[in-house]
Amino acid sequence: MKRVLYIIGAMLLLAACWLLFSPQQKQSDLVKMVTDKDLAFLYEDKLAEFDLLALTKPAVIQSYEIDRTSVSEEEGKISLALLVNRSADLKLNVTLEKDKDGDLALTSAQASKALKKRLQQEDYSKALEKLRQRAEAIVSRDKWDAAVKTAYYERVRDKMKQSSLQDLPAKMAELDQESQEIGSPLYTAFFIQSDLTGREKLALVLDHMKAEIDQHHFLQMKGGYKFSKSLKPTSDFYSFFRREIIESYTGKEGLKADELGEKLHLFRSHIDKQAIDYIRENYQGKTDFDKLLAYTREEKVKVDYTTGAVFHNRTMTEFGYTQNMKVQVPQANVSGDYGVNNARFIEFIVNIESGKFVSEWNVYRQLEDGSYDSDPDHYAVEKGGDAANTESANYGLSKGLNSDVPAYLARTHSYLDVSHPPDTDIRRKMTKKWRPAVLLNKGGRYADIVKKGGYSDFERWREIEDDDRLEAYNDYIASADVGDGFDRFYQQSNQPQSN
Repeated sequence: MKRVLYIIGAMLLLAACWLLFSPQQKQSDLVKMVTDKDLAFLYEDKLAEFDLLALTKPAVIQSYEIDRTSVSEEEGKISLALLVNRSADLKLNVTLEKDKDGDLALTSAQASKALKKRLQQEDYSKALEKLRQRAEAIVSRDKWDAAVKTAYYERVRDKMKQSSLQDLPAKMAELDQESQEIGSPLYTAFFIQSDLTGREKLALVLDHMKAEIDQHHFLQMKGGYKFSKSLKPTSDFYSFFRREIIESYTGKEGLKADELGEKLHLFRSHIDKQAIDYIRENYQGKTDFDKLLAYTREEKVKVDYTTGAVFHNRTMTEFGYTQNMKVQVPQANVSGDYGVNNARFIEFIVNIESGKFVSEWNVYRQLEDGSYDSDPDHYAVEKGGDAANTESANYGLSKGLNSDVPAYLARTHSYLDVSHPPDTDIRRKMTKKWRPAVLLNKGGRYADIVKKGGYSDFERWREIEDDDRLEAYNDYIASADVGDGFDRFYQQSNQPQSN
């Protein structure tokens, strides 16, 4: 009997503990859930709806924290208060509910009377109204959609973090300029957050730059917006620009499908020019290649040497040996986990001997009005080698010796880059006379000198004396190591012979 009473007593004690601690545990779990740092964006986005400068130094809402004692749940709705600037009077009462996917969503918010009053102060409310008007004006001027206003306000807050309210007009003027620079942080944010279709966004970029194809099939861009001086080869803008092209042109016709595609093909040469100008203007080095390597070291990105360069080694005379190498940046995707890929997007053609960039822009002449002389009759074929062997940004994903191209993107390089609309009349004139060599595996003499060995191949070849290079090349293409690059061949050829 005593044992039964003992068991009953123990059960009653456990029940009492459960009644005492279960609600406390439930409340603790609820607080833990709503204070998860991954939900911060929900609160901050809502605060920004009430105060466009939220969480900056001049804002009314400079900081916030969750009042843990206010957290409660009833019929699936979670209520809590966000204390603004650590004030019990300044607060935002919010409601959270789970959406169809089981994720928390902020469904309503109500500002306290004290917070409303602060937000409605005359000087402050006037400043915010001017900010709204400026956003509307930019959207209207540049034909964006309303979705980009969120990106504009986010960029304003970035600029105003440690500024005063008096600085707002100057910051707005800076952002007005930034909104007109292709690839700037603000322009990139517009491009990403816009709800326009992919084709509409691509067309808008070209419209902003006033891009038009002239009578010589040259894409002239005069009087429109320019590339941002901060637009570097691995900028996010290129990643999202590439994605829109890939998703907009999915058929075998590729860019040959319409007039926009034709413009986009020619536009890639202007992307090339921006990349070249950025490297030349921002980095030190004896050669263009030295400057490029300085850039990659600073950005901590690798370069790729493994895609074939036969079409960038055209000659007017009999082919002797390879003169140029192809360098693509970055070697692998560095865009982050955003569903985009910038691997090997930007391409440079480098003369192995001089280290100079080989580019059509070394040939073209700019006129006083900012346009380019596109008449092929004004360019001598003999001096057109750089136009024939020029670089070309890759809208699709080239492969080379890489294994990172997903199956659904495997053919993009073929139908977006290899097969494409006509080039400029100047380049077509040059490529008729400057012809590529026949590949080694097709019975010809062409092989890439720089391949798997990358920079080591480049350095090793430059050690060969000029008078010895043709013989060295002939030995190289006759070796079993030809597919690996010149450095491996050289090392294998110069190993001490065993007795």
